[in-house]
Amino acid sequence: MEILHLLSLAHLPALTARQLAEIAPYASETVVPVGRRLLLDGPFAHELVLVGRGRGRVRCAGEPIGDIGPGDVLGVLAPRRTSYLTATVTVTSELRLVMLSTRDLRRLGASMPATAAALLAAVAPVQQPAAQARRLTLVPAVAA
Repeated sequence: MEILHLLSLAHLPALTARQLAEIAPYASETVVPVGRRLLLDGPFAHELVLVGRGRGRVRCAGEPIGDIGPGDVLGVLAPRRTSYLTATVTVTSELRLVMLSTRDLRRLGASMPATAAALLAAVAPVQQPAAQARRLTLVPAVAA
């Protein structure tokens, strides 16, 4: 992944250029087109997912419950959790997602522990009431 893409993420302003360069080989990027649905659990469940660009509408049992967009952190490694186990996200504007797998975070932590700790601290949410905290774990839905 290019360091310039990491520099553009709102999640990582506290990280140095050197730290971003150390993270870049472990990160991957995917673009999800408008209209695509993402579901909870599955391949993204074992990743730290940063929303770099775009928006999505979150629904649970068909009812809108929120939106995701730049600055949101998703996946099982995200520091926030939600009780919405069956939520779906419909992409409303093209999403650019930056992902680090559990394995890649372990590898980063083994070779550069300070950088891995700085990354996890950078994506940790500001303390907020438990009622407002949420975590979404997303996977692409099977096309119907």
